[in-house]
Amino acid sequence: MDVEFRHLRAFHVLATELNFTRAAARLHLSQQALSNQIKQLETRIGATLFQRNSRQVTLTDAGRTLLARVPDILDTLGAAIADTRDTESGQRTELIVGIRVATGLDITPRVLRAFAADYPHVALTVGKVEFDDPSAGVLAGTSDVGLIWLPAPDGLDVTPLLAEERIALLPADHPLAAGTAVLPADLAVQPFAWWIDNRDLASRDFMTLAEYRDGPLLIGAEVTTLEDLLAAVGSGQAVAVSVASVSRFFPWSGVVARPLLDVAPAVLAVACRAGEDRPLVTAFVRIARKVAAELVAEGATIETP
Repeated sequence: MDVEFRHLRAFHVLATELNFTRAAARLHLSQQALSNQIKQLETRIGATLFQRNSRQVTLTDAGRTLLARVPDILDTLGAAIADTRDTESGQRTELIVGIRVATGLDITPRVLRAFAADYPHVALTVGKVEFDDPSAGVLAGTSDVGLIWLPAPDGLDVTPLLAEERIALLPADHPLAAGTAVLPADLAVQPFAWWIDNRDLASRDFMTLAEYRDGPLLIGAEVTTLEDLLAAVGSGQAVAVSVASVSRFFPWSGVVARPLLDVAPAVLAVACRAGEDRPLVTAFVRIARKVAAELVAEGATIETP
């Protein structure tokens, strides 16, 4: 079976567009040349991939099966070619991953190990980013790719990975800590711990429950690290909203965690610059999605968004 890269590329574009005119334009081919490549691919693998008539193009069951595999194949081959070119030129290939403090406690090391296993010749650098950078260094150019909690700032392409419950962090002697769960409207009016110089209003509103509050946000303490935040809550200065995995830091003196009732979960995503197409970046995104699916299949408490 002699399937070529051009065949798989043509298949992927047509399977995405489901329109010969648009797909041919993207591939810089004539429609006849595209049709010939698809026919060659179908002949070589022995399966009909598309149903065509005068009105529409649709994938067959065999086509859908191939489509599930082709993006990974294209990403892997593209990264391999890029790595080979860098080796020939004497350059050391590097990928810098930005991670906001405590982001994705379970998934992060697994993604990094999986990427390193598939790309052992890539120098993988992890850059810890404070909470005042919602893009994890991607927009500033200090990271090639980042693991972030949504919502994301403009200028990024994001791929959701996992959804995790939001929880309330409360001083142990706070009246709301007496219950087994907390209503978001009750928490939203409390003084919050928030990050110094963090001007990301979308994240601030999401993590301080702005939609449940009529008045302005009350700031009880300004912090720079997760440890600062937990200390501020434990000392009774403020409350906070976080993700359930942060409870791994517990017991923390004076802090209790309670579920938040009827609120949307926080979504962890892998982010890169809008329009990014470097092979190693797309490979990292692919691997992150694969690891997230494995975590869910293993029965993790987190879910696919």
